[in-house]
Amino acid sequence: MFSILAQPHPRFERDAATWWLSIGAGLFVGLFIIIFQPFGTARVVMPGKYLFLAGFGVITSLVLVTNYFALPALFPAWFREERWTVGRNIVFILGHFLGIAVLNYFYTTSVFGISRHIPGLLSMIGFTLIIGVFPTTAFTITTYVKKLKKYSQPPQPEPLSPQEIATETQQYIQFTAENGKDQLRLPVTELLYIESADNYSEIVFQENGQLRKELLRSSLSRLETQIPYDFIVRCHRSYIVNLHRVERVSGNAQGYKLHLRSLETLVPVARKYSELVTERFH
Repeated sequence: MFSILAQPHPRFERDAATWWLSIGAGLFVGLFIIIFQPFGTARVVMPGKYLFLAGFGVITSLVLVTNYFALPALFPAWFREERWTVGRNIVFILGHFLGIAVLNYFYTTSVFGISRHIPGLLSMIGFTLIIGVFPTTAFTITTYVKKLKKYSQPPQPEPLSPQEIATETQQYIQFTAENGKDQLRLPVTELLYIESADNYSEIVFQENGQLRKELLRSSLSRLETQIPYDFIVRCHRSYIVNLHRVERVSGNAQGYKLHLRSLETLVPVARKYSELVTERFH
């Protein structure tokens, strides 16, 4: 049972959808409490009651935005996708409940002038975690099983035909940096992948059987526009890959990984690019 906690799990995306999810969750909580007034709030009589109740929605959004966007920026190593597991995902989601419970406690005691004490805070935290741990665990494991089933048996690349090999040996590709001066020209057959590296892009290729890496000051998106071949494609926000150098594909709940010939490094395929694998390989 506990071994599943160490299994890879898809990490959340820091994108617009997650941002709006955080805001939407706060709006839902605020409206729900205002309309139904649960947990004894119906008995509260005070000026600006609806504004007070809406504050719980604001707290929900604040915690979610902090957890999804601020914490990964402050602690990037802990949030790296290759280290994200079922157990870590459960702890992360329970962190939402914990943060909301603590802020709700201080918010309520501040508004009503109630004295704070450790037993009261621990009671609220414990009650919140007890409620949250079971649906959080069930949701995380269900997601893990679903994604594992989807990605664990990926299609595999087929060998290139003699005609394709003969054609590629005569094809070259050239990349130009932002300054318009620095350039790299190499045979298509030598290119392995390109990885984003801050303000640079690292081009990884083979030359005379030796692995080489070359940095060009350019965004990955800019280099992508310089590629005239449909088998050299974007597969991740940080990677462009030469599909004709892919030897095999593996997968787990986090998605597909590309194994390139003569290379130990695995190139990840972002989940939004997963159709790239199913369409190109059989």
